[in-house]
Amino acid sequence: MNIHKLAKELGRKGGLARAQKLSAKRRKEIASLGGVSKSLSQKANERIESNFRFWETMKILRPSQKVKSVSRVNYRLPEIYACPK
Repeated sequence: MNIHKLAKELGRKGGLARAQKLSAKRRKEIASLGGVSKSLSQKANERIESNFRFWETMKILRPSQKVKSVSRVNYRLPEIYACPK
């Protein structure tokens, strides 16, 4: 007897018993929450992919700034410091 199959069968029986104990209204609420969760997950995934595409596009479009050499300057260099002035 395969333990994995046995555990799977017991889990299936438990799930069916739980579903029979729940009212139709509660089962509908649970299913609705699952649908909402899936929708939000898909939207979040789309936003993340969109942000990565935007970042890749910006890396292509933005010219690279190269500093040859700097020995001493009397002002703050642009885009180096994380804190604003």
